[in-house]
Formats: sequence, C-alpha cells, structure tokens
Amino acid sequence: MKKTQRTFHLIGGANIDILGKSFESLRPNDSNPGKVSISFGGVARNIAQNLTNIECPVRLLTVFGGDVLGHQCAKDCKDRNMDISHSVFLDKLGSSTYLAIANKDGDMSVAIADMDILKHLTQDTVTPFLKSIEENDVLVVDTNLEFEMIEYITSNSSCLMACDPISTTKTNKIIPFLNRLTVFKPNRLEAEVCCGFAITDDESLMKALEHLRKSGIRDVIITLGVRGGAIACDEGIFRYYHKDVPVISATGAGDAFLGAYIAYLHLGSLEALKYGVAAAIATCLCESTVDDKINQGYLEKVMREYPLQLTRR
Repeated sequence: MKKTQRTFHLIGGANIDILGKSFESLRPNDSNPGKVSISFGGVARNIAQNLTNIECPVRLLTVFGGDVLGHQCAKDCKDRNMDISHSVFLDKLGSSTYLAIANKDGDMSVAIADMDILKHLTQDTVTPFLKSIEENDVLVVDTNLEFEMIEYITSNSSCLMACDPISTTKTNKIIPFLNRLTVFKPNRLEAEVCCGFAITDDESLMKALEHLRKSGIRDVIITLGVRGGAIACDEGIFRYYHKDVPVISATGAGDAFLGAYIAYLHLGSLEALKYGVAAAIATCLCESTVDDKINQGYLEKVMREYPLQLTRR
C-alpha cells in the first residue's frame, strides 16, 4: 500500500505516565490492591509514537522537564525517530506527569494531569516550527496547551489540522477554532459540550455530526467506546460498530485512533477510519498506553479479527 509523503507535526505534551490498575472493583477512600506501571506518554507524544510505529515522519514540539525522567523521555523520543529538535528543556522544572487510576476492566476511573510545564511554551519557540510545515502536512493540536497558544497555532497554520479534545473541560479551548480543523475526534461527552445538547440516541448523534460539520470541519468522528461511533465526512454520514473487545486498558486508545486515522487519511476518510478503530482496539488489548506492536501489518490483522461494520445514514 502506497505510503503518504506527508510529515506529521505535533505540538503538545510529553508526559511521564503513571497508571494504577485495580485487581478488583475500585473501592473509594481505601487502598486498592493492583498493579502500577510507569511509561512515557502525553497526548502529542503518544500520537507521535503511534505514527512512528507506522513509519511516518514525525516532528514533535514539546517541553521536557530537567529531571532524570524528562531526559529519559527525550532520549526515548529520539530513539523512536521523532524529530524533537524544536523542543525545549526547562532544567528547573519537573516533568509533565499524568496519573491515571483504572478499574479492573481497564477503563479509567479518575486521572490527574500535571501539565503546567506547557505554560512555558512561547510564541517565539512555536513560530519557526510552524513556518517549516508544508501545506499538505498534518498538524495535531493538543488541548493541554494554553488557550492563547491554541489560538496562535491555529491562526498561523494553513496545513491540515487534527484534534482530539481529550476531556470535557479542555474541549472548551478548541470550540472557537473548530472551523480551522480538518479532523475532529471527540467522544460523546466532548461532542455534547461542543454542540450544546445531549446525545442520547442515534438521532441526536446524527444531529451532532451535522452540527459539527456545519462549523467547517471536514471529518468529524464521534466515538462511543464499546458502542462504536459515527463519522461525517465528504463521503457521507456513517454509523460504525465492531464486536466486543476484551479490554485490558483503554488508556491511550484515543491517541492511537487519531494517530492511525491521520496516517492513512490519504487513502480516504472511511479507509482511515478502519485503521483508526483497529489502532484503538489494539491499544485496548495491551497494558501499555501505546502498543509497539502496531504497524500496518498488525493493524490489518486486527481489522480482520474485529471487522468494522459501516451503515450509511
């Protein structure tokens, strides 16, 4: 299959991820036996890792802490062939850290994101990075960035732009700039924040897709977890489903989805959707935030095992 000639550019977080998964149902206000793991994450960095696993050229602009883990994270990025030459080290600050607690089924119950280091990203740092992006390239915007930085980035970029709003709280940062996006991938709750109405059934789901498309976004994907999701694009509006997935951990599945989607966008939106869903499923089937088994061959294997069912609406 012909690979894209695009370069993928990411501006946002590179975190130290700490994940705790309970062996049994979580008991609030109590100590829960489970397993704790530490890895490198961050929305922008996770998407970048998924892209490099698919052998796409990647440039990552982030802010690394000056501690040991920050330098180890930067080395890991380089070892994975990410271009981090525009990134910044702040020696007096600790690394960006994301702490997540998952229940025994792997679904996140609560998380704390310590992303304040990204507030130190400046326009002087971002400007030369933006100027080097080609019109046919893809830029991923991370809503962990400050509102003013998101405004500056989206105002000074003419390439394809993609965004996962990450959370209902951070969704508000991207709403004023939806018309500048090419690809937007909210979940149901995030889409409700954007649209201003509840999504309770397929009728309101279709209404939300149409609402977001009218804002100027070319490809809108609303994900519904185990219930699949829906997409509105130039090829039409479609509801999609897949068979049940034995989830080990859902953390990072959204990052994998968006990374694979934009990696295969040159094949068309519906073909890209198949790869995006397969990448999300693959991530749910492993404990890691990013599944390093992901490559084109593995994604196609997952697609055969969990075929996507598309219904035009």
